[in-house]
Amino acid sequence: MVPRIDVFRCDGCGVCVKRCPPKVIGLIQKKAAILVDLCEECGICAEVCPIDAIHFRLPNQAVHESHEAYFVPRQATPNPGNWKVGVPLGYDGEGHSE
Repeated sequence: MVPRIDVFRCDGCGVCVKRCPPKVIGLIQKKAAILVDLCEECGICAEVCPIDAIHFRLPNQAVHESHEAYFVPRQATPNPGNWKVGVPLGYDGEGHSE
């Protein structure tokens, strides 16, 4: 995912501009700006920002079964029928309201 810049926190120090490998970050009116079409999504800008004004998060991707060592069997998807903890109880104590 392309890093997001919090312009309210950015103080225009320019550290991200200097450290961006493809040089796609610049300062516009003393605030950092990214050319999103050219961004390589490396996340270095977010790591070097001294005031955490750049937010970068890798997308959550499930582990694909490309090798048996990486295969992790999935747990059964919880549904109201197999919940054990946190089931709200109704007035009669068994989950029924009447």
